[in-house]
Amino acid sequence: MQFKITSGDSFAVLGIDGAQLNSLVKDGREYLWQGNPEFWAGQAPVCFPIVGVLPDGKAEAFGKECNMKRHGVARINPFEVFEQKKNSITFIQKSSEETKKQFPFDYELKIKYTIVGDTVTNEYMITNTGKDKLPFVIGGHPAFNCPVDEDECFEDYKVTFDKPIHKPCLRPDHHTGLVDTSEHYDVMNGTDTLELQHDLFEDKDALIFENCEAKSVTLIGKNGRGIRMEFQDMNNLLIWSAVGNAPFVALEPWTGISSCLDEDGIFENKRGMTLLLPDETVSFKFKITMI
Repeated sequence: MQFKITSGDSFAVLGIDGAQLNSLVKDGREYLWQGNPEFWAGQAPVCFPIVGVLPDGKAEAFGKECNMKRHGVARINPFEVFEQKKNSITFIQKSSEETKKQFPFDYELKIKYTIVGDTVTNEYMITNTGKDKLPFVIGGHPAFNCPVDEDECFEDYKVTFDKPIHKPCLRPDHHTGLVDTSEHYDVMNGTDTLELQHDLFEDKDALIFENCEAKSVTLIGKNGRGIRMEFQDMNNLLIWSAVGNAPFVALEPWTGISSCLDEDGIFENKRGMTLLLPDETVSFKFKITMI
């Protein structure tokens, strides 16, 4: 089931399956990747309570065993509509016996999308409904058409940060998804612009800008179209495209990062972990503006 939210001539379509974006349209142009299993069947999954992977899919959280696939349990368990208006919709997922087989904690996750003008705000609201501390990280994984227009190609696009990036990025292994924090990649060289090339993503996986110096990036093509993402609430930004010359780029604001080789396997000790007390609620937002 899908739901449309509108603002003027711009609109977004949200799917209850995964409570994720299915479409972003401005002036009749589709900005969101439409999913193609030849490259990547996904579109914009919500990652919770992990981003990336756990080693062998396992970890121990406050003495409890976790067994989760890539990006966690939220995207593969049911949501319901909590509230719907013309320009916004909120989905809700509550922990269940099924989620607790993988992640043995009680939670309530609300995901709200609001469109105003050409901007869609993504808001994640997490409540600890249990009696123990709730450990988690959360992140978005939206992918965007690259190119947007038929007379462009992938290499006509660039990602511009709102300030120069001096800190080298990290990169997960293609096969394991794990990050070796002893290896750094200075792809920015102190500049604010990353010229996109497919070769960037062939040998290594995503670019991980941990504790990112910038809080806004713009993906823009030669025709002046693209998207701007603002991620003030998120510490980390990933840039990813699939191997095989995939015609999309994902911009992923995360509160944590994928598991690292120097971590001890204890879930609550992972980088970027949020620990919620019982009955406590926290909110994280990021914005996508169609240009």
